[in-house]
Amino acid sequence: MDENTTTLESGPKISLKYLFNHTADLAGTHRFYSELIGLKESQYSLEWGFLCYQCEGFEMMYFAKEREEPENPREWAAQPGYEGGKLEITSWAIMVPEAEFATVVRKLKNERVKSFKDVPEWRQQSYWGFTVMDPNGVTVEVFTIPKEKPVLIEWIET
Repeated sequence: MDENTTTLESGPKISLKYLFNHTADLAGTHRFYSELIGLKESQYSLEWGFLCYQCEGFEMMYFAKEREEPENPREWAAQPGYEGGKLEITSWAIMVPEAEFATVVRKLKNERVKSFKDVPEWRQQSYWGFTVMDPNGVTVEVFTIPKEKPVLIEWIET
């Protein structure tokens, strides 16, 4: 281990429990994450203005905005998985099971969700990634890690 690397061998066990987001389009956010991506919401209420997803140990929550703020610039965020985004803002990645990945990509494309490239890319010699923008202007990398490296590393529509 080099001198710039640190490890947490002792100390508190900390885990991320909640990620809070705000949206001007709660119904569109619900459609994007629930219907197109396939996340299962744990709670959703247009009346009360919130949407929640249980995500492997933490809860991602969306709340309807109560006031107008400057619009998100709707530019691509910098992420390590692809070359292109330059904006240094929060973004995330959602892993989809390999058997469902092509279907999710097809749903996103059929809905004309803004995508960084027209088709998924083979990234970092280890996974398929498809970068899209959610209704709030957030860069989301939808990805899958195949059991075996594909022979062809160009995406073929199915």
